[in-house]
Amino acid sequence: MARYAGSKLLHLATVAMGLGFANSQQASNFDVPTEVAESHSCDVVCQQIIAQMNVLDLGTFGTNFDFDFYATAANLSESKPGDLLKLLPRSNSSAISNAPEGVTAYKFQYTSAALDGTPVPVTGLIALPPATNDSRSNLVAFAHGTTGLYRGCAPSTYTQLFNDDGWPRAVAAGYAVVVSDFAGLGNNYTEHLYLSKAQANDVYYSVLAAQKAFPQRLSQQWVSLGHSQGGGAIWQLSEHKLVQDASSGYLGGVAVAPPTKLSDQFQSTLRSLQSNSSTAEEIQTFLTTIPPTTLGLQRYFPGYYDAPLLTEKVKQRIELASIGQLCLYALGGLMLDLTPNDVFLSLSNTDDSQMQKFQALNSPAQGDPARKPLLVIHGSADILVSPESSKASFDASCGYGNILHRTVYVGRDHGSVLKDSSTEWIQFIADRFAGKDFGSKCTESVVGGTGL
Repeated sequence: MARYAGSKLLHLATVAMGLGFANSQQASNFDVPTEVAESHSCDVVCQQIIAQMNVLDLGTFGTNFDFDFYATAANLSESKPGDLLKLLPRSNSSAISNAPEGVTAYKFQYTSAALDGTPVPVTGLIALPPATNDSRSNLVAFAHGTTGLYRGCAPSTYTQLFNDDGWPRAVAAGYAVVVSDFAGLGNNYTEHLYLSKAQANDVYYSVLAAQKAFPQRLSQQWVSLGHSQGGGAIWQLSEHKLVQDASSGYLGGVAVAPPTKLSDQFQSTLRSLQSNSSTAEEIQTFLTTIPPTTLGLQRYFPGYYDAPLLTEKVKQRIELASIGQLCLYALGGLMLDLTPNDVFLSLSNTDDSQMQKFQALNSPAQGDPARKPLLVIHGSADILVSPESSKASFDASCGYGNILHRTVYVGRDHGSVLKDSSTEWIQFIADRFAGKDFGSKCTESVVGGTGL
């Protein structure tokens, strides 16, 4: 395989980062030299797309990364999962000039646990509603969707923190919210293990650390909410052994548009491509998921650098993601000028044993108990994560004796469903803190149409 050795990739990434640091504290989406791009099968059109997508990413994550704060805390080795390592207000920053009146925001660093239990540093955000004199603020843990796989792609660095249809709605409803960046985003002590169960650990321990940061302000009981990648993390969290007992304070969670069984959905989409039953939009959307999925599997299984389904051209392009430290838009942009035949060696070959193994090790709804309520929400028009995939996992989890509710929002896509379902998930959160009964059997409903 024609590729740069690891040391060469590191050198090129360092060069690109150096170019960015010359004018700012930029941590992502660096310009890649033309000769490097061309050597990775990225021609003029590809380079133009990446440049355009870099503008979008940097508009989201900014060019004023706080390297001192996001550096690993000196006391990490003395800490345990759930410990608070750093806390810094963002309230006086122009970056959150769009914050609702009376809301304060802090970025923090805490200790989480890697998949093997090893302590790892993770960063995130804590948002507090206006203080009241008579009670604590009820706490919601939010798990975000895909933002990228590199340190500069952390949600806590957003230039406009409250321009979001997810957790800011919970803050507006009076809840305190803790948002984990997930390990590897913001702080780079370890790599971000995309879609793995590590994200469930990060959500759980973010709550413990936030409660230590504000012991008089935050409730001991808490509810979780997640969208897309974060929705999958919340489903994983619902089966986590640490939240099955009442002592955890966990009351239940909401998984919006959650990816569950990665391999099953991947193979299903490939079969659709083979039968020519996919629309142009569906094809393009699917192809943009190839870089983050491949990088995630490479980090989980180092041998996956020889991804069996992909062409050499695509493997080379994906290497540019690490060189340029590309976040969400540019990462997907690596595929925007390609066709399925450019990407896959053969559309008739869907067998990827390592992806299947990843699914077996990280997917929810495989028999583990979920003793607290779980609400699953999906849009019928979601072409990024198929509603059929969450339906299959819903049925499986119910078959194992867990109690879930699933709501399908007709006509809503992957992004819009989070906002358009907010009335339901805010009510779900309120019901959990009020101790309302969730029922004793699995149920389903449809909003905006009929049929499931």
